[in-house]
Amino acid sequence: MSYEYVLRNGRIVDGTGSPWYRGDVAVADGRIAAVGAVAGEGDAEIDLAGDVVAPGFIDIHTHSDFTLPANRDAHSKVRQGVTLEIVGNCGTSAAPRYGAAARSVDDWFESNGLGDEVDPDEWDSMANYLAFLEADGLSLNVGSLVGHGNVRAAVLGHEDRSPSPDELEEMCDLVAEAMADGAVGLSTGLFYPPGCYADVDEVVALAEVAADHDGFYATHMRSESDGLIESVEETLEIGRRADVPVQVSHHKAIGPDNWGKVRATLRRMELVRQREGIDVQCDQYPYVASSTSLGALLPNWAHDGGDDALLERLRDPETRARIRDDLKADRTSNWDGILVTGVQNPDLKACEGKTIAELAARDGEDRRPADILLDIVLEDGNRTMHVNFGMDETDVRTVMRHDLTMVGSDGSSLRQSGPLGEGVPHPRNYGTFPRVLGHYVREEEVIPLERAVHKMTGMPASRLGLDDRGVVKRDARADLTVFDPETVEQTGDFLDPAAYPAGVEHVLVNGEFVVEDGDHTGARPGDVIGT
Repeated sequence: MSYEYVLRNGRIVDGTGSPWYRGDVAVADGRIAAVGAVAGEGDAEIDLAGDVVAPGFIDIHTHSDFTLPANRDAHSKVRQGVTLEIVGNCGTSAAPRYGAAARSVDDWFESNGLGDEVDPDEWDSMANYLAFLEADGLSLNVGSLVGHGNVRAAVLGHEDRSPSPDELEEMCDLVAEAMADGAVGLSTGLFYPPGCYADVDEVVALAEVAADHDGFYATHMRSESDGLIESVEETLEIGRRADVPVQVSHHKAIGPDNWGKVRATLRRMELVRQREGIDVQCDQYPYVASSTSLGALLPNWAHDGGDDALLERLRDPETRARIRDDLKADRTSNWDGILVTGVQNPDLKACEGKTIAELAARDGEDRRPADILLDIVLEDGNRTMHVNFGMDETDVRTVMRHDLTMVGSDGSSLRQSGPLGEGVPHPRNYGTFPRVLGHYVREEEVIPLERAVHKMTGMPASRLGLDDRGVVKRDARADLTVFDPETVEQTGDFLDPAAYPAGVEHVLVNGEFVVEDGDHTGARPGDVIGT
């Protein structure tokens, strides 16, 4: 028997959670042709010398919707071992791109210096977006959720109001169209405008449409801080009423007053699975810091009408004072914990890599930290990104150990050069999966290797309904990651994050090497799933 490749003498961690075993993996025609003691020869054979061969990592929660069109080689993801990422999370997707949603998508490419590289006029529907991705190839596989924020903005703009019955029907039609086009589910960002303006009935109606198309519901909940318990209950109500599988995105508790609450929320998830049959799970990134727009710290009412309305309010002294008084205190009580990571206004570049506290110390006592934050939002047109050190390490470990938790980066496919290499992004964009394997598995022994790999492969594959990915078995897609368990690690940090990890030796996507001996090959064999 002859194969294209045979990976010899590896430690096979098959993605099921079962103990590792020594063996070979043979690849032919884009699939795993044999596993175990492979007798045949390969056109090329690689001696793994005891390195781990695992299924390619599935990043269940990403925001590469806008970066993949400009970074089809997906550098920061494939070098971690990721072979499939799910975009469209937190209520924001690249499609549908209609009305106010189109303006938001277009503004992102323009403000991030990618207007000359990507023309979003190439797509409007989910079908057109996925076809656009597929046309010029990708180095990994991709699937997309449909963002509730896109659907709401397309019909209602950025207004703080409920839809009429006719408008809600139009929103349902947009979700149905996206699901028929290949979306794998619906996502909400109930923490962000315009998603925060939606009530439970609106979300249930849209989630029912996703469920009718065998999709799941992923949510950045309304609160991950003071309202965490209530937000989990709201999420479970949506799952219960819509009869839809539920994915709690990047589960955590923000703010010292809320540390420890994850024990209660995880137990609550366990109970509703056992007693009510609600299919709820969660994902997590392995850090004590979150990352989002700096403007997300401003009260929801200030965003009513979109960015132009927000900026006008910040220019009005009386309204600005009200916004300052209503800053989300649970997110901003520690100015040392708010790190400015990315600005679009070149006059603000000196703010990158500094905390609000450091900027206040630099400017002296004339400007309060809250005013510095509001000034940056205003001067940068509400395009600033920040990292917030608000979580507890014990909570991170508690969530990581739990049977319902899988790994998701909450990051994007970036690269070290060009517009996508600017700023000081969260290190999760480059290091999520190696950090779990290196820091939490090898060094801290928080979870065993086999369990960690299961949370990165077989578990998200099951959530997505994929029976031919996420596991090393005969006839499965040959999405494979080879890493050295003794050296794999994240190499970047919060001040110097754009560093590719160590110890990830080879990555195959659909049977082709996209990373070989640690280097990107330039191959683009990725598929779009769900279509």
